[in-house]
Amino acid sequence: MNIYSRFLSRYYFGTVKIFKLPDLGEKIKEATIKKWHVKIGDRVNEFDPVADVSTDKMFTQIPSNYTGKIHKLFHQEDETCLVGGDFLEIEVESDTQESASSQPQHHQVKQEDTKQQEIHQTIQTNNTPSNHKLATPAVRHLAKQKGIDLNKIQGSGQDGRILKTDLEKQVQSPKEQPQSSTKINIKSESTSTVIKMSDFQKGMQKSMTEANSIPHLYLKEEVDLTELAQMREQLKKEKNITFMTLLIKSFSLALTKYPILNSTYDTTKQFEYTQHSSHNVSVALDSPKGLVVPNIKNVQNLSISQIQDELNRLRTLGEKGQLSFNELSGGTICLSNIGTIGGTYTGPLILAPQVCIVGIGRLMTVPRYDAKMNIVPRKIMNLSFGCDHRVIDGATVARFNNVWKTYLENPTSMFIHLK
Repeated sequence: MNIYSRFLSRYYFGTVKIFKLPDLGEKIKEATIKKWHVKIGDRVNEFDPVADVSTDKMFTQIPSNYTGKIHKLFHQEDETCLVGGDFLEIEVESDTQESASSQPQHHQVKQEDTKQQEIHQTIQTNNTPSNHKLATPAVRHLAKQKGIDLNKIQGSGQDGRILKTDLEKQVQSPKEQPQSSTKINIKSESTSTVIKMSDFQKGMQKSMTEANSIPHLYLKEEVDLTELAQMREQLKKEKNITFMTLLIKSFSLALTKYPILNSTYDTTKQFEYTQHSSHNVSVALDSPKGLVVPNIKNVQNLSISQIQDELNRLRTLGEKGQLSFNELSGGTICLSNIGTIGGTYTGPLILAPQVCIVGIGRLMTVPRYDAKMNIVPRKIMNLSFGCDHRVIDGATVARFNNVWKTYLENPTSMFIHLK
């Protein structure tokens, strides 16, 4: 087959489509490409994963919208892509004669667009000031953090684009190190390292900065879980039910009496809040990538066994860094079990736009007086409420706590309410 025949075969029977980075929700504007699962020339099917990306709120996989052959990757790993920006090109086979007949015109337009881009890049390279070096926003931000002048770097990417690796070489180069720094390192054995935050750490910083602007109301309580611990031992004969699962279910039962705690507050609508009928309980989890807060949807409709299954699933996904947007969004109220690591009381910050969070301390066996004033061992846990005082008052939190405490200290009282 000659060159002309291959040209006609390709562009009469194939379409090169640009796949843009899809909307990831939660007002996310950009994502960092952590790993490509494809390379140029690979064939993919619709819904096959093409890349792993991370944002300040999640780590997720991007699936292909098309079936075809990878034609171009617009970014390298560790580069940032804007939502709606060019992600990759896929050469898609046309299914109908109509789509085939439309290809010459499509390719002609694409060629013209490509030429315009090349001309624009040539003009920018030759005629623009030196402070307009080609680089992604992520590379420019990293250069600013490290105090590197992009004008002094020759980029190794396409059309002289400056890559992250170019910055790393610049930092490692001994020629760029000031002599004064070398002398300090020789005289002192101590070193300081600047650590760039991960995407999840960035998300925590943003959400906690926002949370710190909320006027918090705190309430701290001690609950006796001796009876609940005995009930759990009975349940474990059928299934390994954790204390966290029992806390979540009893918490949901108490919310039915005080639904205002299961609300969200939009700061742009100052004198109103949204009360939710679905108890989507967010659970703060410690993962290898940092703090993640997925949520269990519709806890009010789930059995204790179903809650345990969902909690196990979220923990597994969190450990693998595979929590999706659906698991991380839509939470209405939060429980944070710091007691699994250590600590008794805490002062938790609200996960906005939610209006309530509860920090759970560790379970301890301590001496307490019984009704006859005898000292007996009891299993005690401490709870710490953090509430948005713009929506919730102290009396409401205290009354809710009394109901929840009753369920926890007298677990049989829950059974008549279980679905």
